Amino acid sequence: MSPEDAIDRILELSAEAQTRRREAPGNSSAFHKLTGAVLAYGQALDLLTKLRKEPYWKQATPGAPLTALELPFAGIFGSPR
Repeated sequence: MSPEDAIDRILELSAEAQTRRREAPGNSSAFHKLTGAVLAYGQALDLLTKLRKEPYWKQATPGAPLTALELPFAGIFGSPR
């Protein structure tokens, strides 16, 4: 999945969660869980859109997935699984 595809998918998931949140009874556990989901999607979008502006976001081969070696912070969170 390309970074642009990931952003599009997160936007879709966020829209679905917002719709379901509006349908949930106020102050219910579902309402609060969906509120948290919408917040998390927003934070993920914020991060991805900021990264998209950085020079290392550009790939040598357009359409190729980013690898851990291409990311400057790859070793911070441990090795990939």
